[in-house]
Amino acid sequence: MVKVRIEGLKKYFDKVKAVNDINLEIIPGEFVVLLGPSGCGKTTLLRCISGLEIVTAGKVFFDDDNITYLSPKDRNISMVFQNYAVWPHMTVRSNIAFPLRIKKHSQSKIQEKVAWAASLLGIDNLLDRYPTQLSGGQRQRVAVARSIVMEPKVLLMDEPLSNLDALLRVRMRAEIKKLQEKLKVTTLYVTHDQVEAMTMGDRIAVLEQGVVQQFGSSNEIYHNPVNTFVAGFIGSPQMNFIEVEIVNKNDKLYLTTKGLEILLLDIFKERVSRLSDKRKYILGIRPEHIYVASNKPVEKVASIRGKVYFAELLRSDTVIHLEQKFGLLGIKAPGDLKVEEGKELEALIDLSKIHLFEKDSHKAIF
Repeated sequence: MVKVRIEGLKKYFDKVKAVNDINLEIIPGEFVVLLGPSGCGKTTLLRCISGLEIVTAGKVFFDDDNITYLSPKDRNISMVFQNYAVWPHMTVRSNIAFPLRIKKHSQSKIQEKVAWAASLLGIDNLLDRYPTQLSGGQRQRVAVARSIVMEPKVLLMDEPLSNLDALLRVRMRAEIKKLQEKLKVTTLYVTHDQVEAMTMGDRIAVLEQGVVQQFGSSNEIYHNPVNTFVAGFIGSPQMNFIEVEIVNKNDKLYLTTKGLEILLLDIFKERVSRLSDKRKYILGIRPEHIYVASNKPVEKVASIRGKVYFAELLRSDTVIHLEQKFGLLGIKAPGDLKVEEGKELEALIDLSKIHLFEKDSHKAIF
């Protein structure tokens, strides 16, 4: 197992700062997900770690070895790509064995390692087939088997499941996570899919515009986002953002805007006591922390009423868009809830689960 350390890494393409001063430390055997929207720099960062891109500045270490300018073949890494990259003219056996042949391993060693990797991925009955005879999921398993057959120090995976259908993605992400836990290989996994990130990663690095916005566990990122970007990117449906100001009434603090007044609980008072009541702030409320009044599960709530503008009937859940003076309020309700568009509805906001951000910097206050 290898520790990966990234210090001040930058990669510029002319004036485009694809990766901009990234610092990360990945502990040995950890599964780290690089998460963010398209164009945020996550694949470029992975390619810098692999040696496929020459960095503009900064350093990459495997344990205490500076490998920043080593060629990819000298880094003892393996990489799994989005498009499988299996050779169509080779059998599954030959595809998996290819890196071992390049390294001139003995025939007996090759047979042993191919059988081991194929068994781990559940494709030992497909060894004599060609990629054209395989499903997408099977081809991806071949690509993963080929990547682990050399027992690399670091495994790099660039959106390996994005070409699979939804049901197969669920199955494959479980298989990849279980495989990584067996191998205990340090793994960096790129995705734009927050569900993949939340279910697979020991820790998640959320990137935007080439900068790591937050690096932590799924629990930390979901419950304590550092800014509005992370708060809005994590969670489905997206967090509600409402512009508010702080008002003091009879020694009680309220967050107010048109049609909404929310009492601040004592657990938040200390964090806002020094804030100005003349400035604007952004209130964040996740749709799953707003409840229909008939299904009230918590005690400390703020009531809000409005007309149902639209309801997304997902059957497992119902996402309600409630008309308010400040805009639409998203609510995640049980799938069996009967909702009629145009009808008035009372909703209850869980006061213990709200977030507050600075309007100018978008940084979290709580």
